[in-house]
Amino acid sequence: MMELAENPALANVKELILTGNQCADEGAEALANSPHLGNLEMLNLNHNDIGDEGAIAIANSENFPKLKSLSMFGNVIGDEGAKAFADSPQSKKFIKLDLYKNQVTGDGNKLITESEMLKNCEELEI
Repeated sequence: MMELAENPALANVKELILTGNQCADEGAEALANSPHLGNLEMLNLNHNDIGDEGAIAIANSENFPKLKSLSMFGNVIGDEGAKAFADSPQSKKFIKLDLYKNQVTGDGNKLITESEMLKNCEELEI
């Protein structure tokens, strides 16, 4: 995933689907730190064994200025990761956020559903 994240060819990519690559937190962090994903509008990281650290990196990354749709279905994200999305100003631009089938508890669900940062989100799956 590090090699992919460092590839300048990603500069024109609008949709990136990386389902089932088992990239874990390290892969999510590599994407979050990539300077080449400024045009990305949709990111699918379903089933990748990503936990709180990777979710926090994605939630707080300023390298996705156009990202509107994020799917992280079926990972191992817990309440800390949910809190990162609930608190991050980057979440304001999401029209879709999918955190279904993770390890978020009722506390994390409450943070997400009551978040001012996610009030514009039209499709929320937790």
